[in-house]
Amino acid sequence: MMAASVDLETTWGSRSLPFTVVHQDRATLRITVVPEGKVIVYAPREASTDQVTARVARRGGWITRQLERFDQWSPRTPPRQYISGETHLYLGKQYRLLVREAEGTGVSVDGDRIRMWTRAGATHAQRRAILRHWYKLQAHRIFPARVDAAWPAFSSKFAQRPGLIIREMTQRWGSFTPTGRLVINTELVRASPGLIDYVVTHELAHGVHPDHGAPWQALMSEKMPDWRDRKAALERQLL
Repeated sequence: MMAASVDLETTWGSRSLPFTVVHQDRATLRITVVPEGKVIVYAPREASTDQVTARVARRGGWITRQLERFDQWSPRTPPRQYISGETHLYLGKQYRLLVREAEGTGVSVDGDRIRMWTRAGATHAQRRAILRHWYKLQAHRIFPARVDAAWPAFSSKFAQRPGLIIREMTQRWGSFTPTGRLVINTELVRASPGLIDYVVTHELAHGVHPDHGAPWQALMSEKMPDWRDRKAALERQLL
Protein backbone atom coordinates (compact mmCIF):
# COMPACT_ATOMS: atom_id res chain seq x y z
CA MET A 1 0.00 0.00 0.00
CA MET A 2 1.35 3.41 -0.94
CA ALA A 3 2.02 5.92 1.82
CA ALA A 4 -0.50 8.77 2.09
CA SER A 5 0.59 12.25 3.13
CA VAL A 6 -1.15 15.37 4.38
CA ASP A 7 0.05 18.87 5.29
CA LEU A 8 -0.87 20.11 8.78
CA GLU A 9 0.20 22.84 11.17
CA THR A 10 0.53 23.43 14.90
CA THR A 11 2.25 26.03 17.10
CA TRP A 12 5.02 26.06 19.66
CA GLY A 13 4.96 29.24 21.70
CA SER A 14 4.40 32.00 19.16
CA ARG A 15 5.96 30.04 16.30
CA SER A 16 3.93 28.29 13.61
CA LEU A 17 5.10 24.76 12.86
CA PRO A 18 3.84 23.42 9.53
CA PHE A 19 4.55 19.74 8.98
CA THR A 20 3.81 16.92 6.56
CA VAL A 21 2.42 13.62 7.82
CA VAL A 22 3.30 10.47 5.91
CA HIS A 23 1.20 7.48 6.98
CA GLN A 24 3.02 4.18 6.68
CA ASP A 25 2.84 0.58 7.82
CA ARG A 26 4.85 1.17 10.99
CA ALA A 27 4.35 0.76 14.73
CA THR A 28 5.83 4.02 15.99
CA LEU A 29 5.75 7.70 15.09
CA ARG A 30 8.95 9.39 13.91
CA ILE A 31 9.59 13.13 13.46
CA THR A 32 12.34 14.28 11.10
CA VAL A 33 13.54 17.80 10.26
CA VAL A 34 15.24 17.87 6.85
CA PRO A 35 17.88 20.37 5.68
CA GLU A 36 15.39 22.23 3.50
CA GLY A 37 13.62 23.29 6.70
CA LYS A 38 10.69 20.91 6.39
CA VAL A 39 9.21 18.82 9.19
CA ILE A 40 8.21 15.29 8.14
CA VAL A 41 6.23 13.03 10.47
CA TYR A 42 6.18 9.31 9.68
CA ALA A 43 3.13 7.94 11.47
CA PRO A 44 1.29 4.61 11.73
CA ARG A 45 -1.69 4.43 9.41
CA GLU A 46 -4.09 4.24 12.34
CA ALA A 47 -2.71 7.39 14.02
CA SER A 48 -5.29 10.18 14.13
CA THR A 49 -4.67 13.80 13.18
CA ASP A 50 -5.12 14.84 16.81
CA GLN A 51 -2.58 12.28 18.01
CA VAL A 52 0.02 13.32 15.46
CA THR A 53 -0.51 17.04 16.06
CA ALA A 54 -0.23 16.58 19.82
CA ARG A 55 3.08 14.72 19.41
CA VAL A 56 4.49 17.44 17.16
CA ALA A 57 3.43 20.10 19.66
CA ARG A 58 5.15 18.22 22.50
CA ARG A 59 8.33 18.05 20.42
CA GLY A 60 8.07 21.71 19.44
CA GLY A 61 11.20 22.76 21.30
CA TRP A 62 13.37 20.12 19.64
CA ILE A 63 11.86 20.84 16.20
CA THR A 64 12.49 24.57 16.59
CA ARG A 65 16.12 23.98 17.55
CA GLN A 66 16.65 21.83 14.45
CA LEU A 67 15.06 24.45 12.20
CA GLU A 68 17.21 27.19 13.72
CA ARG A 69 20.34 25.08 13.23
CA PHE A 70 19.59 24.71 9.53
CA ASP A 71 18.74 28.40 9.22
CA GLN A 72 22.11 29.48 10.62
CA TRP A 73 23.89 27.93 7.65
CA SER A 74 21.85 29.78 5.04
CA PRO A 75 22.31 30.81 2.32
CA ARG A 76 23.14 27.40 1.01
CA THR A 77 25.31 26.46 -1.94
CA PRO A 78 23.79 27.97 -5.12
CA PRO A 79 22.51 25.57 -7.78
CA ARG A 80 25.34 23.90 -9.64
CA GLN A 81 25.78 24.63 -13.35
CA TYR A 82 28.28 21.79 -13.99
CA ILE A 83 30.77 24.03 -15.77
CA SER A 84 34.54 24.42 -15.47
CA GLY A 85 35.64 26.30 -12.38
CA GLU A 86 32.87 25.19 -10.05
CA THR A 87 33.74 23.34 -6.87
CA HIS A 88 32.13 20.01 -6.09
CA LEU A 89 32.45 17.86 -2.97
CA TYR A 90 33.60 14.26 -3.02
CA LEU A 91 34.32 12.37 0.22
CA GLY A 92 34.42 15.65 2.10
CA LYS A 93 36.98 17.40 -0.12
CA GLN A 94 36.40 20.30 -2.49
CA TYR A 95 37.41 19.61 -6.09
CA ARG A 96 37.51 22.06 -8.97
CA LEU A 97 35.47 20.84 -11.94
CA LEU A 98 37.18 20.79 -15.33
CA VAL A 99 34.85 20.09 -18.28
CA ARG A 100 36.27 19.04 -21.64
CA GLU A 101 34.60 17.99 -24.87
CA ALA A 102 35.29 14.49 -26.16
CA GLU A 103 33.77 11.77 -28.29
CA GLY A 104 32.64 9.90 -25.20
CA THR A 105 31.66 10.78 -21.64
CA GLY A 106 33.31 10.09 -18.32
CA VAL A 107 34.57 11.42 -15.00
CA SER A 108 37.82 10.98 -13.10
CA VAL A 109 39.61 12.54 -10.12
CA ASP A 110 42.98 14.06 -10.89
CA GLY A 111 44.69 15.73 -7.94
CA ASP A 112 42.44 18.54 -6.78
CA ARG A 113 40.25 18.37 -9.89
CA ILE A 114 37.27 16.39 -11.04
CA ARG A 115 37.64 16.01 -14.80
CA MET A 116 34.46 15.49 -16.80
CA TRP A 117 34.32 14.67 -20.49
CA THR A 118 31.16 15.49 -22.42
CA ARG A 119 30.12 15.44 -26.02
CA ALA A 120 30.14 18.75 -27.89
CA GLY A 121 27.14 20.92 -27.07
CA ALA A 122 26.15 18.96 -23.95
CA THR A 123 23.32 20.62 -22.05
CA HIS A 124 23.21 21.47 -18.36
CA ALA A 125 20.99 18.44 -17.77
CA GLN A 126 23.38 16.15 -19.62
CA ARG A 127 26.43 17.42 -17.71
CA ARG A 128 24.56 17.02 -14.46
CA ALA A 129 23.56 13.47 -15.37
CA ILE A 130 27.17 12.53 -16.18
CA LEU A 131 28.49 13.73 -12.83
CA ARG A 132 25.62 12.31 -10.81
CA HIS A 133 26.05 8.92 -12.51
CA TRP A 134 29.68 8.98 -11.45
CA TYR A 135 28.67 9.84 -7.89
CA LYS A 136 26.28 6.88 -7.96
CA LEU A 137 29.04 4.52 -9.08
CA GLN A 138 31.29 5.75 -6.28
CA ALA A 139 28.49 5.34 -3.72
CA HIS A 140 28.00 1.71 -4.75
CA ARG A 141 31.74 1.17 -4.37
CA ILE A 142 32.17 2.98 -1.03
CA PHE A 143 28.98 2.48 0.99
CA PRO A 144 29.09 -1.35 1.26
CA ALA A 145 32.56 -1.09 2.79
CA ARG A 146 31.34 1.47 5.35
CA VAL A 147 28.46 -0.83 6.30
CA ASP A 148 30.91 -3.74 6.60
CA ALA A 149 32.96 -1.67 9.04
CA ALA A 150 29.96 -0.67 11.18
CA TRP A 151 28.11 -3.98 11.18
CA PRO A 152 30.12 -5.97 13.78
CA ALA A 153 29.12 -3.51 16.52
CA PHE A 154 25.43 -4.21 15.80
CA SER A 155 25.40 -7.85 14.67
CA SER A 156 24.29 -9.19 18.05
CA LYS A 157 21.21 -6.97 18.00
CA PHE A 158 19.76 -8.28 14.72
CA ALA A 159 18.41 -11.67 13.70
CA GLN A 160 19.97 -11.15 10.28
CA ARG A 161 22.04 -8.53 8.52
CA PRO A 162 19.90 -5.89 6.79
CA GLY A 163 20.09 -5.49 3.06
CA LEU A 164 21.61 -2.26 1.70
CA ILE A 165 19.77 0.01 -0.73
CA ILE A 166 21.57 2.97 -2.30
CA ARG A 167 19.35 5.55 -3.99
CA GLU A 168 18.75 9.25 -4.40
CA MET A 169 16.62 10.73 -1.62
CA THR A 170 15.34 14.29 -1.43
CA GLN A 171 14.64 14.56 2.29
CA ARG A 172 16.96 12.29 4.27
CA TRP A 173 20.52 10.99 4.37
CA GLY A 174 19.33 7.52 5.18
CA SER A 175 16.59 5.41 6.69
CA PHE A 176 15.89 1.99 8.15
CA THR A 177 12.76 0.53 6.62
CA PRO A 178 10.06 -1.42 8.46
CA THR A 179 11.10 -4.44 6.34
CA GLY A 180 14.63 -4.32 7.73
CA ARG A 181 16.59 -2.63 4.98
CA LEU A 182 19.26 0.03 5.36
CA VAL A 183 18.78 2.84 2.84
CA ILE A 184 21.57 5.36 2.17
CA ASN A 185 21.26 8.50 0.06
CA THR A 186 23.59 8.50 -2.98
CA GLU A 187 24.29 12.18 -2.24
CA LEU A 188 26.10 11.17 0.95
CA VAL A 189 29.14 10.18 -1.13
CA ARG A 190 30.01 13.88 -1.08
CA ALA A 191 30.60 13.66 2.70
CA SER A 192 33.76 12.68 4.57
CA PRO A 193 34.09 8.94 5.34
CA GLY A 194 33.62 9.58 9.06
CA LEU A 195 30.33 11.31 8.36
CA ILE A 196 29.19 8.47 6.12
CA ASP A 197 29.95 6.20 9.06
CA TYR A 198 27.76 8.42 11.26
CA VAL A 199 24.76 7.98 8.96
CA VAL A 200 25.28 4.22 8.72
CA THR A 201 25.51 3.95 12.51
CA HIS A 202 22.52 6.28 12.94
CA GLU A 203 20.31 4.11 10.76
CA LEU A 204 21.52 0.79 12.17
CA ALA A 205 20.62 2.17 15.60
CA HIS A 206 17.14 2.86 14.22
CA GLY A 207 16.94 -0.82 13.36
CA VAL A 208 17.06 -1.38 17.13
CA HIS A 209 15.17 1.72 18.33
CA PRO A 210 12.91 3.31 15.69
CA ASP A 211 12.70 6.80 17.21
CA HIS A 212 15.24 9.31 18.55
CA GLY A 213 14.37 8.72 22.18
CA ALA A 214 16.68 8.05 25.11
CA PRO A 215 17.34 4.35 24.27
CA TRP A 216 18.40 5.29 20.72
CA GLN A 217 20.64 8.09 21.99
CA ALA A 218 22.23 5.76 24.54
CA LEU A 219 22.94 3.19 21.84
CA MET A 220 24.46 5.86 19.59
CA SER A 221 26.67 7.08 22.44
CA GLU A 222 27.80 3.52 23.08
CA LYS A 223 28.65 2.76 19.47
CA MET A 224 29.85 6.24 18.41
CA PRO A 225 30.58 8.53 21.40
CA ASP A 226 31.10 11.60 19.20
CA TRP A 227 27.95 11.13 17.14
CA ARG A 228 26.57 14.57 18.00
CA ASP A 229 29.73 16.24 16.72
CA ARG A 230 29.55 14.20 13.52
CA LYS A 231 25.89 15.08 13.07
CA ALA A 232 26.69 18.80 13.30
CA ALA A 233 29.65 18.38 10.95
CA LEU A 234 27.48 16.63 8.37
CA GLU A 235 24.96 19.44 8.46
CA ARG A 236 27.72 22.02 7.99
CA GLN A 237 29.48 20.12 5.23
CA LEU A 238 26.61 19.21 2.94
CA LEU A 239 24.17 22.10 3.34
